[in-house]
Amino acid sequence: MKTLRVLDSTGDTCITFDETSATADAMAKAKEVFDGWMKKKLPAFLTKRANGKPDEKITSFDQIEEGAETILVPAIVAG
Repeated sequence: MKTLRVLDSTGDTCITFDETSATADAMAKAKEVFDGWMKKKLPAFLTKRANGKPDEKITSFDQIEEGAETILVPAIVAG
């Protein structure tokens, strides 16, 4: 399974999906959220990757990996 975690003003939202028809709605929602995040030029990171791979910043929905968590974090504004 693939996991997309959105950290924003509404809290921590988790969307879990894979490439099966059983999770097609969840995958469509995850893609919509991810694409909207990228349009705003906000960061996304792959974490908890297999085989000890380091965390990585990503810019494409296709880069989301099986078993890893993809974290979408809001921009931090200093004030």
